[in-house]
Amino acid sequence: MSSLPLRLGPLGAMGFTVQRSGIRWLRDDGYVCRPGEVIGYCNIALVPSGRARTASDPFVDEARDFQVAFAPQAAGILRRTADSSRGGFLDHLPLFERWSPDDVVAHLDVPGCPPASDADAPEPLRLLFLAGHRATELAEVRSGLHSGWHDRSRAWWGDGRPAPGTLLSLGICEQTGIIRGERFAYLELFEMVRGPAHVVFMSDDALVPSARIVLEQMQRSAADRRAIADDFARTFPSGTVTPTSGDWMFAGALLAALNRSPIVERYDVITRAGLRRSVAAELVLLSLNAESRMILRHRRLGYAVNCHRFRMTEAGPATRAWFQANFEPVERGPDEILNDYRTLIEGARARSQVRFAILNCMSSSGFETAYHYAAFDRPMGNTLASFRSKELNLMLCDLAREKDVAIVDVDRIAAMYGAAAHLPDGVHASGVLQQEIRSEIVRVASAFGLPGFGARLPQTIS
Repeated sequence: MSSLPLRLGPLGAMGFTVQRSGIRWLRDDGYVCRPGEVIGYCNIALVPSGRARTASDPFVDEARDFQVAFAPQAAGILRRTADSSRGGFLDHLPLFERWSPDDVVAHLDVPGCPPASDADAPEPLRLLFLAGHRATELAEVRSGLHSGWHDRSRAWWGDGRPAPGTLLSLGICEQTGIIRGERFAYLELFEMVRGPAHVVFMSDDALVPSARIVLEQMQRSAADRRAIADDFARTFPSGTVTPTSGDWMFAGALLAALNRSPIVERYDVITRAGLRRSVAAELVLLSLNAESRMILRHRRLGYAVNCHRFRMTEAGPATRAWFQANFEPVERGPDEILNDYRTLIEGARARSQVRFAILNCMSSSGFETAYHYAAFDRPMGNTLASFRSKELNLMLCDLAREKDVAIVDVDRIAAMYGAAAHLPDGVHASGVLQQEIRSEIVRVASAFGLPGFGARLPQTIS
């Protein structure tokens, strides 16, 4: 048995100093680690050298929820150093310690001889970076790894070169557990991939990212955004119902979502090789379950809104009154949704070389028993959810052939595992099913050649 020092290793960006907090441990002293298993983390910050921070600096809008987690490259017994953690706010705030490559935060008792000193050997610690853009800066949650209310969150392996491939997840709550995992910190996904890999997850708390919504976000001009904001400022507080605090919170989150375009956003990433600015999404992951049969259209400005009904109910009476006064319902059948997908994909590909993958629907339901369809009015998709799911899945097959879109076949996977036990409502999956769908998404990303999304190879330090 030999002792392998777990040093922080190099991390820096030209013109910035990297600062960190103390280490917050996820595994106890004496724990037997697996290779690639996250064992602890800290908050970090990029501080400009010799000047004040500006709005164009990297990670400015994620600064308070910017963390790096540590994963040993070898298996062994964890021995934490006594001074790695000082507790309290010193382990929360990246204000008091400078990142030093030679800092040893722990040792790993590994079988065999001491590792040879090789300048080209991989660092004993892999770095998993996590950054969250808060829905509001008032959402101050420092309870754990990647905790908080984020309208956008992301993570990436920081191994260095080559540049990380970027997967953008736009879907409803079904994708949360698949992409972010059981602890919402991406751990299961990043244990699967070789790296470098960069994953961005957009929340559907305020606005559900159906094809029509994402398309309009992409097409919206600065003048359009100003018109939406001006109309909201005029109509929302002047309605017949006085807004509550809940109304204002929901309305603010909705307005922020309308005024951004996830599919064209670019991201900063830092790795051991340095800072990389303006990284674009290369694979966009969508979901048919985001395609509601009914969406709302603004009567005067014509823009669409798609929100979860339970969110609108819980938001408050003023929000419901505002929707009723200013929007009209519009039905969306498979043909309309197909045209939205076509226009979205064509528009996105005119901007960059982006690929698309779409999760299909579970097309059978334990809640419906139909012995004969003659009793149902047409179109039957308006009455039977399972019938509509079948129509949408067939539409998706046409789209996939026409636009080279990958289908993540949730319908097949759920049927194979048993939908009654693992997908009882057709949307929310068990952990076992999420893992299988997660594996399929990684397989699709790898098949598309997205850097870093190949299956992870066992790594050891020798």
